[in-house]
Amino acid sequence: MSAALERIEAETSVSRVLHVACGELVQLFDATFASVSRVIGDLLVELSGYRRSGEPHPLELFLVTDYPLTQEVIDDGEPRVVRRADPGADPAEAALLERLGFDTLLMLPLRSHGQSWGLVEVYCDDDREFAHDEIAGAQELVDRVGEVVAALEHRL
Repeated sequence: MSAALERIEAETSVSRVLHVACGELVQLFDATFASVSRVIGDLLVELSGYRRSGEPHPLELFLVTDYPLTQEVIDDGEPRVVRRADPGADPAEAALLERLGFDTLLMLPLRSHGQSWGLVEVYCDDDREFAHDEIAGAQELVDRVGEVVAALEHRL
């Protein structure tokens, strides 16, 4: 994890920090895809994504209000996991996973300047269960990303 943080902290632009963070999360979790989106009012605008395969990923735009669990992550600042196979999964999130071709999603709040800045999503194409310590480690990494973003934005 410390090497991942060093690579993130070495970047000098917000876009590069986000891209490198996505790549580190894909590696850390042996995930298929990771993305970072910015919260702008009721919109969630994808700013960066990293796909393990190296294929380009079209960045998307979502209405946060269409995804109650995503809204919860943003508002409460707590990570959440969605597994498509879970019968109790949030229907909107499960439908999105199906549309995108993934089975599991870890959502992490991204805070900068002490406020909700965005959302980090880690997608897996297997029915993976994230352990508590894995989620805590991912949130630690994302918290550091938020600090680096805040510092870079402050320099602008």
